Amino acid sequence: MLSRNEIIQFLKEFSQNKPYVYAMWLEGADGVSRVDVYSDIDFWFDVKKEYQESFLYECIEELKKLGPIDSRVDEIRAEIAQSNIHLANTSEYLTLDICVQSHEIRGYHVTCYVKNDIAELPFILFDKDHIISFREYEVDIDKLKNIFEHNKNKILQMSRVKKYIRRNQYLEAYMKYIENIADPLVQIVRLIYTPRHYDYGLCHISDHLPKEVVEELQVLYRVTNLKDIEDNLENASSLLKKYGKQFYTKYK
Repeated sequence: MLSRNEIIQFLKEFSQNKPYVYAMWLEGADGVSRVDVYSDIDFWFDVKKEYQESFLYECIEELKKLGPIDSRVDEIRAEIAQSNIHLANTSEYLTLDICVQSHEIRGYHVTCYVKNDIAELPFILFDKDHIISFREYEVDIDKLKNIFEHNKNKILQMSRVKKYIRRNQYLEAYMKYIENIADPLVQIVRLIYTPRHYDYGLCHISDHLPKEVVEELQVLYRVTNLKDIEDNLENASSLLKKYGKQFYTKYK
């Protein structure tokens, strides 16, 4: 069975000497040193604009030399050509997310990473044109306060959930509860702990927040009936007060 390191080295050797490939790096678990047996590989390539799509297909054809592809999903956009594939002779969890960005369209600002970021950092394999750089994170407190107030006001409109509880309509109540209560509370907590990634929702939240906070938030999503939702509205009110105090203490 092929290992992740064998695949990484294989694509590095394939792409490094191509004149239209400027850089190659890994993101995701490799970038933030969180690789485990369930991690996929997030490949990134910076290439000359006219080779963006064709180089993606080159990579896919080259990977077929390692073994058959048993699943593949392509997405081609103006600035990025992307494919998520799985090789049959690898772990079921080892999917390969290959992203090829246009050197001319994406620009250097996209590959300027925040130092010590918890979610997005590059593991650089080569960088011929010095496109990857690092900067300090600058907090925009006014922006964060506006986002906080927006989410707070969504939560305060609990009647939008309650009316469906009173009508005995679970699906509608659940939809509005997630949209207006649970998800906004998650975003508020992220403003406190991960302000740069306030919009990440539940993605990797167990890695990003303290364990006790994760446990508090988990309760909000454990709903199976209308009574659970109604009980959690009171819980949400208490959490909003608690997190609001923490938010304004941090961003005086």
